[in-house]
Amino acid sequence: MTSGPYFSPAGRPISRQSVERERVKNVLQDSFRRALRVKSCADLCDITRRLKQLYFEALNIPGGIERYLAALRFALELTCEKSNEKEGRINCLKMCAHVALALSQEGMSEPLQLLVDFCVDMNDLCMTVTRSYVCALTGLLLNLNKLISNRLRQQNPQKTDCSPLSKELSKILFAILSKRLLDVNPLVRAEALKAVAALQDEQSKADSYQTNSPKRLLISHLNDVSFECRIITLKKLMLSSKEEVDLVVNMALSDSEERVRRAATVRIIKDVDLKALSIKQRMDLVQSVMNMSGEPHKSFFLHRALLFPARGQNHTVILNDLLGEWLRTACSVDTLSENSEELSSFYCIASSHLLRFLEPLTQEQVSHDLLIHSLQYCREKMGFGSIEVQDFIKALNRNGEDISLHRHNCNKLIENGWTALEQANAVFYWRCLLDFCKSKCVTDADWSECHYRLLPTMRTFCELMQNYMTTVLSSDETEALFALKNFTVMQLLKIISLFDQGDPSGWKTWQTSCENVLGNMQLKLSEALVNELVQQMYTHLWPLPEHNDEALSNLCDLTSSIVHKSLFPNATIMAVNQTIGIGGNETVAEFENAEIDDDAVYRCIMIVSAMLKTNRYKRMNALLHGVLENIIERSVVAADVNCRILAFEAMGILAMYDRRVAFEKTILIKETLKIDQRLRPTMLNILCNMTLLHGYPMVSRWFGAGAESRTANDELLQIFVEYIDSLDPETSFTACECLCKMFLKEANVAWTSVLSRLLLKAFDPATNSIPKLKACLVTFIPVFAEWSREHQMLLVEAFPETFDALRNDEQFAGSLSRINVSAVGSCFVHATSSQLLSGIDKQKGSVHPYLCQKILAALSDDPEDDYAPIFCKMLSDIDANDWMDITLINALIADTNDVIDLYSDTEETRGYIRSLASFSKKLRKRVASLEMLISTRKHGNSESVDEHDDDDESEILKISKLVLRESSKANGCKPQQNKQSKTKVCTESEYKNPTKSKFKKSKPVSLDMKALLQEDINQDKSNQVFSDDDDDGVFKSESKLIAVTPGIHRQRPVLARAAKAAQKIMREEGSPDDDE
Repeated sequence: MTSGPYFSPAGRPISRQSVERERVKNVLQDSFRRALRVKSCADLCDITRRLKQLYFEALNIPGGIERYLAALRFALELTCEKSNEKEGRINCLKMCAHVALALSQEGMSEPLQLLVDFCVDMNDLCMTVTRSYVCALTGLLLNLNKLISNRLRQQNPQKTDCSPLSKELSKILFAILSKRLLDVNPLVRAEALKAVAALQDEQSKADSYQTNSPKRLLISHLNDVSFECRIITLKKLMLSSKEEVDLVVNMALSDSEERVRRAATVRIIKDVDLKALSIKQRMDLVQSVMNMSGEPHKSFFLHRALLFPARGQNHTVILNDLLGEWLRTACSVDTLSENSEELSSFYCIASSHLLRFLEPLTQEQVSHDLLIHSLQYCREKMGFGSIEVQDFIKALNRNGEDISLHRHNCNKLIENGWTALEQANAVFYWRCLLDFCKSKCVTDADWSECHYRLLPTMRTFCELMQNYMTTVLSSDETEALFALKNFTVMQLLKIISLFDQGDPSGWKTWQTSCENVLGNMQLKLSEALVNELVQQMYTHLWPLPEHNDEALSNLCDLTSSIVHKSLFPNATIMAVNQTIGIGGNETVAEFENAEIDDDAVYRCIMIVSAMLKTNRYKRMNALLHGVLENIIERSVVAADVNCRILAFEAMGILAMYDRRVAFEKTILIKETLKIDQRLRPTMLNILCNMTLLHGYPMVSRWFGAGAESRTANDELLQIFVEYIDSLDPETSFTACECLCKMFLKEANVAWTSVLSRLLLKAFDPATNSIPKLKACLVTFIPVFAEWSREHQMLLVEAFPETFDALRNDEQFAGSLSRINVSAVGSCFVHATSSQLLSGIDKQKGSVHPYLCQKILAALSDDPEDDYAPIFCKMLSDIDANDWMDITLINALIADTNDVIDLYSDTEETRGYIRSLASFSKKLRKRVASLEMLISTRKHGNSESVDEHDDDDESEILKISKLVLRESSKANGCKPQQNKQSKTKVCTESEYKNPTKSKFKKSKPVSLDMKALLQEDINQDKSNQVFSDDDDDGVFKSESKLIAVTPGIHRQRPVLARAAKAAQKIMREEGSPDDDE
């Protein structure tokens, strides 16, 4: 039976073919609408099958395929442009990609070609959402094509080409992704990165780092300017080699964005085995996580912790996740048992096993903190978190782990025949366990019980420590073994503070034990160990200042005993009157003329040095004079350089507190500087400390004794300057550090040439090879500039000498030719800004006018100077909005015009003329602003005159204050008030002036200065991640992509702002509130 004709609503007949084509369109559009709302994969699969079947139906309809493709294109465009949910759009794209690739397998490639054309046409549109979803569709097509190819290849291994997507179309789609990876919008780059990431495993290892390979493109975006893109790259990058793991570790440690560091850390915890990390990477990673965990609790970030209370919790979760993975790996357990007894046994030994993968020898504090957290983690997992700590300790002791030491088995340290590493780990774990108990015990009873279970009596502990030291430190070992044994002893010493102070018998045993160890010349004691022993003795045996003489007497007796044993090794009792500081008899004469063993001298000076470093002795007495004469002066001429260094350090400490000692020893220090280059850092430090305490003029007279009066004052300073460019990095650093301290203590106008040298040293590329020297200078310059206006004037005076030195580079052997001179000029501008100042210094006015005078004088002397472009740039960077002296400004305008007249209008000098003219215009505007403000002020006073005003403040001072306030407003700053300003931005660093009661941190200009000083560190590094002829270049860093930002609107002219502000002030002054 044949159906009748169809009619349109208007009554016109419609062919059956048109109806069927309309049905195809309607069904396709309905499929898209359903896909936008679908929530389950099964429903999406049904819709996809229906859409595929619709294509077969369209094949039987004349014009049906054309209508199908047109409707598909229209639906795609509509879906990408309308504000639908992201999940719905992705469902539509998945549906289209599945249908197109399935039909392509059956030889019907029209839908696939339409999708490719759609991606080509739409990937450059200005709409972000469209470009983003083009990337998503492109990624779906390439990824599904890869999956289908792999499945078909497994079914038919003989078939070589199983891809439903031709190579030509694949190249087109991949080119779109490569292009969108450079998109200005991070959302688009993020979608492109996700798409490229899905193609990584398609590359063989040999091709992984070929040009434009997926993995290479991903690695290049580890330095993307957007932190969201860096996070996506971290999550998607396949870690198939050690180099890729290293890249992720570096991101976890050094990325500027905390969210990126957190994401990288989580990725490492999840996908990188503990054993795959180097020991340094483990420790650095632990330190990074521990620092993240502590950040919200610092007062500096308090406001952030209040705004984001979950941040600290997130970091704790990360640390717990790290421990969960690492503890299982350390114990070689793949999955944790569900049996409670086995689980408890695991957590009892987990922390001690983790210690084997840490490095407490070199990073003691980090290892200590992690073990404390690990013990708390295990305690909570065992179910002891809400009860007393002693129950947790009982469980640990019952487990009987070999490395665990406690009250009843501490002799295992000596008797069990452990290796040096096992002994070090055992004692370190013992100390961590004790510190954990001390910090977690809430009640005294709980701590007392833990103390009883973990520690023996003090007498037993002292015997254990002395026996251990006698056993392990009396034999010659390699340096590594000695370091381990020394570390073990240091841990035992740190346990001492946990014993009860109310045990006089025990502490007497401790004192005897310490003296026996220090006096035993058979033991190989390090300087650090002696320092720790002496420090512990002062802390626990002589804690109060009134104990100083007793302590000094005891230690002098100890050193006398050491010397006596060296002179009379077979004697059992020390002869009468053979103590330090007693002389005038035959016994002492014999004592002084005898040769003392070098080891005995070294041991004595170690004890004396440790004693003086306690900072308990600040005044000379008879015993200290005896120590100086009989030990320190003998050690100064010892053969061992380490002994001489300690002797001079001790002498320097005494010289800081006693002027006579300083005077007597200055010549010795001077001569030693010339003779022994290994002692130069020590000598420079001593001279610097003496200068800081006694004053430069006095120390300079002592140092230049015998020299001509006109050169004596400079001789001391020149000694430091001489060693600024020393080939020895330590000497160079010490010289620069000492000069920085001296400048902060006593800045002298005559020292401007030295200040110039320090500035140039900061910008010298060779300084980058000495990181601590670079850090010292980068910190010093902003601090010096912020200190006072006088310091800024010194910088102004140093300007001509700095650029003269750059011109006459031969005196520095050409080393200054590599300096970034433009950065030096910018540093001068920033360092002399009035915004760095505060209080009275800021009210005195900016020093920039005087810097401009120096710059204009340099241009006037030599208009064709090689540095003329830099000078003009400096003038253009200077802000005159806070200048108040009209006379000085007018003089600068005249000088600027005179310099302009020196230049002829040529192509080379046209830029100079424009810069100078712009500077002159800026000054004229400032003059006009000041004149208008003065006129406004006078007019306001005439209207609101106060007959009873007997204020002595001059009119010009009132105007200056007004100008300063309005200048601050013009600069975008708030006017200064009597009250202290509110808390500043948390990125500002604070520097304290020991000579001032308060020191306010100034504006962020100092941060700009530090950036200038740091900028030459990486100036020679390549901006490319890869090079075509260098396969290893893949792991180098790449410059980040820079997104396009809209232009910044220009502010209103200064004059207009000043006029408006003046009118406002007039209205305020005329109000009744001001009269009150």
